[in-house]
Amino acid sequence: MMIRVRPAKKEPILNFMRLYEESERISRTQITEQLQISYYSSRYWMEKLAEEGLVTKEVVERGKVRRVYYHRVLPKEYLYRTQLALMFYTKQPRTKTPDPIAEFRCTVVSPIKGVYSEEEFEKNCIYVGVIMAPQTWWIKQEYKIVASELDEPIDKDEVKYSVPVFGKLNYCERYAIFFKSRQGDEMYRHSRLEWWLEEKLVIPVPRTGDYEYNEVVIKRTEESMINAGELKSRFNNILGVMERISE
Repeated sequence: MMIRVRPAKKEPILNFMRLYEESERISRTQITEQLQISYYSSRYWMEKLAEEGLVTKEVVERGKVRRVYYHRVLPKEYLYRTQLALMFYTKQPRTKTPDPIAEFRCTVVSPIKGVYSEEEFEKNCIYVGVIMAPQTWWIKQEYKIVASELDEPIDKDEVKYSVPVFGKLNYCERYAIFFKSRQGDEMYRHSRLEWWLEEKLVIPVPRTGDYEYNEVVIKRTEESMINAGELKSRFNNILGVMERISE
């Protein structure tokens, strides 16, 4: 005799509810449609989460109509993540999505809200792009997308995924990736890791795959260019702002 095991839906439901504020109502129907489960399964898991205190339950009665809603519950101890991603794409064909050209991200986690600015992070993304690819061919692409989150509450366990290099609070980590076009566009010329320090104003072409840079590589490149007198400003990782280098 086989015992039927019901797949747990707690984590998928909680992940979905993170898209909402505490004040927003979430119905069983929304959970049903999002997770593509039955209404009865949705009711079962929502009631279970409410019993465990992971969500709050609200019953609204109007005449003979009774509706049940649920609200997101923030953990007792949580942190705030601010992140901005700047993405560049080639001209979009009619038949498929555009090729990614480059993406830059700046992320920080803080125990205090309102410390960091999305505007400053966007400036830094452009700055990182200029450091890592000074030809700025990526900025001339037709499509640019900005995605951001400001003071998004997260669990402490998420810090290591948000800022994976150092895992520090109040320390902004940067990330950059230059994609090899799916259409085979050769936009790079060298496969050497630090090509920009050896030959400037040359578009590199990777022999295989994409180029990906984390905070360690970006900081090393930034400091090398500052020491060579090629940069007049630097990024303050703690404050999350660009700072002018004193003469």
